[in-house]
Amino acid sequence: MLLDMVQQYDEEKVAFYRELREKVILQLGMKEDHKKILSFLAKVGIVGIDEKDKIVHIGVPNEFVLTQAKKFFQKSIKEAINTVYNPQFTVKFVIYSGFVNSGSELLINLKKVLNIKDSVKEAEYPTIKKSMKSALTEYFGILFDPVFRFDSFVVGANNNMAFSASKATAEHPGQTYNPLFLYGNVGLGKTHLMQAIGNEIMEQYPEKVVLYLPTSKLIDEIVLALRGNKLPNLLKKFEEVDVLLIDDIQFLADKEKTQEIFYNIFNDFQLKKKQIILSSDRAPKELVHIEPRLKSRFALGLVTDIQAPDFETRIAILQSKLDIKSESLDFEYLELIAKHVKDNVRELE
Repeated sequence: MLLDMVQQYDEEKVAFYRELREKVILQLGMKEDHKKILSFLAKVGIVGIDEKDKIVHIGVPNEFVLTQAKKFFQKSIKEAINTVYNPQFTVKFVIYSGFVNSGSELLINLKKVLNIKDSVKEAEYPTIKKSMKSALTEYFGILFDPVFRFDSFVVGANNNMAFSASKATAEHPGQTYNPLFLYGNVGLGKTHLMQAIGNEIMEQYPEKVVLYLPTSKLIDEIVLALRGNKLPNLLKKFEEVDVLLIDDIQFLADKEKTQEIFYNIFNDFQLKKKQIILSSDRAPKELVHIEPRLKSRFALGLVTDIQAPDFETRIAILQSKLDIKSESLDFEYLELIAKHVKDNVRELE
């Protein structure tokens, strides 16, 4: 069911739906992880109650959230409704366009309801952590490009799920999707999303050590460590990392020793619930010359692809690039480019 138009509610109904939603959230909070609730249900609320058929309609902003909310919370939300409202009612999820942004009067501040404190600020985390971040940045020599942000990523039907999953991962690293595996052909935005995740985490969680490495750089570091008999030193540095992003993981193919070492690093991150984000040109099961146990680990969290953008999205990408550069181009030329360049965002630019 799709509610395209934002419904109008009188003050009494708004107050009632907000109060009921708060009671449901508090009920969920007695059993579910609070940050998991915040991650999935921040833009989910009650948009209608059918007294005749005994259905409470739960609004969600898009298909992705609908799928995830049903997967993780359908049963518990129904139980909460039965407890705080009426034991005879069931729930039905609907897409409600009013929840695309966070400004709807039907939504409430879940952080306040669940008493979730914001992440620690830069000045509050220990100096030793700051020095460790500086040391690791200097050692690996890989920096995040501030140009790659979520708000500069053009979202379309081809990448909506990957974008939403990346946002959710950045908001709650180590708790939502771990690992997060992004795959798709060259030039479709995988690196943009990975760097956006890193930039967002460093901004929201300044106490965390975030490391982005192309797989080629990872291989070089491991080879150098093995040659110099300094592998324990390298592994020690990875132990200080909280969020690890590895780009183009397909290049691990045929690197048997590197695969073995990365397998151990991966397991250590999983054990300590530290976030891993991987990208590749193909799905985990389609990777060649990579150990089955690694491919199995890669698919433990969420695997999502990025497809080539459709014509309308290609136009939007071109317009976005022009806006960034403060330039303009006649629409007929944008159409011409978009019609002939179909499979690679970099070629579009």
